[in-house]
Amino acid sequence: MAGAGSHQGPGALFVATLLAGAMLMPAPAWAEDEATVVLPGTTTTAVTVDLDGDGEREIIRLIQEGLTADHAVDAWSQDDLEWSSLGSVPIAGPASEPSSNPAGGQAVALLAWKDAAGDRVLALSAEIVPDDPNGATCCLTLFEVQLSPEGSLELLFLQRIDNAAQSFQAADFDGDGTDELVLHEYRYADGPGDETAAVTVLRWADTRFELIFEETDPRWMYGFVLTESDGVAGDDVVLGPTADGRLQRLAWIDGAFVDEEANVDLGGPDQGWVVGVADDTILLSVADEARAIQWPRSGEALMVDMLSTRSYPNLMLIGEGPDALVALQDIAAFDRGPASSLRLYDLDLQPLGEVPVSQASEDFWNIANGAAGSAWNDQPFSLYPYTGPLHGVELDGREAYAANGMLIQSGGPDGYDAQPMASLIGVVPIGVAGAGDSWVVLSDTFGGPAGTAYLQWGGFGSGVGSVSITPVAELLRPDDEVPVASFALHNAVELTRDDGVASLLADGDGFEVAVTAEAGSRVLLAYEARLEQLEVGDEPLEVGISPPPRRQDDEENRKFEAMMVVVGPDGRGTTQAWAGTFVREPPTISLTAETDEGALSATLAGQASPGSSVTANGQAIETDTHGRFDACIDAPIWPSRVSVVVRDPLGNEATEVIEVVGVVDYRGLPWAGIMVVATIMVGGVLYVRTPKRRETRVIGDGDGRLEELDLDAIEAVEPRGR
Repeated sequence: MAGAGSHQGPGALFVATLLAGAMLMPAPAWAEDEATVVLPGTTTTAVTVDLDGDGEREIIRLIQEGLTADHAVDAWSQDDLEWSSLGSVPIAGPASEPSSNPAGGQAVALLAWKDAAGDRVLALSAEIVPDDPNGATCCLTLFEVQLSPEGSLELLFLQRIDNAAQSFQAADFDGDGTDELVLHEYRYADGPGDETAAVTVLRWADTRFELIFEETDPRWMYGFVLTESDGVAGDDVVLGPTADGRLQRLAWIDGAFVDEEANVDLGGPDQGWVVGVADDTILLSVADEARAIQWPRSGEALMVDMLSTRSYPNLMLIGEGPDALVALQDIAAFDRGPASSLRLYDLDLQPLGEVPVSQASEDFWNIANGAAGSAWNDQPFSLYPYTGPLHGVELDGREAYAANGMLIQSGGPDGYDAQPMASLIGVVPIGVAGAGDSWVVLSDTFGGPAGTAYLQWGGFGSGVGSVSITPVAELLRPDDEVPVASFALHNAVELTRDDGVASLLADGDGFEVAVTAEAGSRVLLAYEARLEQLEVGDEPLEVGISPPPRRQDDEENRKFEAMMVVVGPDGRGTTQAWAGTFVREPPTISLTAETDEGALSATLAGQASPGSSVTANGQAIETDTHGRFDACIDAPIWPSRVSVVVRDPLGNEATEVIEVVGVVDYRGLPWAGIMVVATIMVGGVLYVRTPKRRETRVIGDGDGRLEELDLDAIEAVEPRGR
């Protein structure tokens, strides 16, 4: 079967345990129509087991006590479709064996294990060595979580063990149906090469655990897998490959551990890790390669095949048996690039197909890795869609696996089946519970591989430590089928152009977003390279977005970008991004007027700020998405003034006044030239039309004597003044 290991390394294992402070979530309150249940309190870890043997799994948690770093164990069960508490018990050392080092504090963990009778749960408590830079522990105490005959929760002290391990696993080495405990201790030293690690195996002996194996070796520093790897019943410890290209396996043979090693010829000094084992095929990740290895008991390790990958890829096994899948995905979260699809191969590393990222997950990745996405790296929990096994979820008898909003299973005509599901943003499935294992338990903290527990100490900070329960049927519904949140803007208007590009006009002093979502939903706002984390209560959450304080003379518009993600308790996410302008200036307008020839009207044309309304002497004028307009208005024959008012969606106004005239716009004619021409033309007419006096001739011989006048000639001359 596919193995579960602790190959994350010591640093990664305790990131979640070093947070300070605490947060209490509201008491559970859900209506009949609500599918997801949020458990109260701050949870550091949880497991699902059938604690009372009735065939239905309960939820066992470690919770913070108040605002301190003290912890308690509580349990929840389903009764008539309602989840109810079975009680809570503080974790403390037994009264007969008080803590020898109370100043150091307490580290705790939960581990599910099995014996021949059924499921059992251990609560582990260790004392922290004061002032140790590596968080060393000692004096491990084991309790068993039980239900009393009356159904109340109680802790039964089992034993104390002189061991300083940080991680714990349960595995059935001998195949007898009862798990052994595997304790892994790793210690950093002052200088390189001085690290040390130890593996301890304890076997259950009716009432307590007894030591049956212990080995100290620096090669165990970064973990191992526990799985059946050699075709013989019983789990094995498989380590490697080491820097010198060796695999190591501890197997149980005839009541004793047998230590075997094999050379896998890495071809270089790079160290890799064992991803898992399926159908006796060991999957290795080595530098920029994936290798399939078969290593029979007491035999040589033989390479089945290999394929090239990027360095440190997201390499996984899906399912078990000969139909198991090898899944390969680039880790987009490290690259701040788009989410990559999941490439699938069989156990011989032959390609089967490719599973794309769901549309909802792709939208989320695009926003989270955008220009302002860097602010999201400071949040205390993962915001990315979940990729990994859906622990305990089986459909048609096959294990289920999630990757960026897609459900994947081995089998089917193409060797696999894939379909959309919930993206599971910021949550990890830790198991199934309730009637028929029909509910999935989700946590927003690091849970680690199934069957592995890590000591945790200190209080979780605000914003983490939530556990929710959602039906499997709801988990399998794609994100776009289930609305998560709605947004209402105040003091801002969203505009969309014809080409689909949207922008936001916001008041110069800021705007508000009212977020309506299920109570307990997280709201994360990334703005101005900062991240603000909020939570939705019983009423819509008002989130204010304001520009930096303006200077006294700062009255210019200001561009901005903001992103918001709302993540529901079931891991469904809704993303929203705004790019726009804080409006501090009045709207703009450009305007022209042209007389319609021969008509008592004129045409107004121009452009206003996009989204603005335009009126001319109170008459509304239609604009396009860019603010352009072209309208006919009434115009008398004499010049008249038209007041054009532009108002943006926020209520800011600007006014322009223009003159128009009907029929003919004589105001633009060249009147100086016209007057010169007219003067010349009138003068010419007058010159032609004005009468002239005729000259009177005197007839005679010019001797100065009076002659007789010719009366007919005199009559031809018009008298003056007639």
